[in-house]
Amino acid sequence: MERARAGARELVHVAREGDTESVFNVLRRLTEGAVDAQEIVGQLVAATAQMMLLRAGDAPEDVTYAIDLRNDEEFGVPIDELTPPLRATVRALLAELNGHSEEAQFQLELALCRQTVPTTLDVVVHCLLWTIGMLEWCEEQDRPAPEWLAVHRCA
Repeated sequence: MERARAGARELVHVAREGDTESVFNVLRRLTEGAVDAQEIVGQLVAATAQMMLLRAGDAPEDVTYAIDLRNDEEFGVPIDELTPPLRATVRALLAELNGHSEEAQFQLELALCRQTVPTTLDVVVHCLLWTIGMLEWCEEQDRPAPEWLAVHRCA
């Protein structure tokens, strides 16, 4: 788990610097080594869910979380219109939000079952965007993000 977290942390750091090419290079280096893309994405999804739950605040125990998907023009997008890998990634996030970590892992297996470069990049980039968005919210609201994502751990 620590290697996956270190890889996810490095990807978040590089992506926040705005260097798209470096994101690809870091991901390639990480996944050619001992870390699987699914493990990295799993850590990003778990961190995003943790921060989303923090943002949602106290909720009744029997609450079921949902996600409102929007395109660049802010129009709603039905989940079934997403590509299968991205659909499975969104479902993984939903599963994690609702306390079903095993289902989240299953959905990530589906998302990355064909680890082609375009598919893996699409999944990783979306997860990075979600994670970075929630990290920025935490920073703006002075709320704690997952400790393992701290930038000082990249050094």
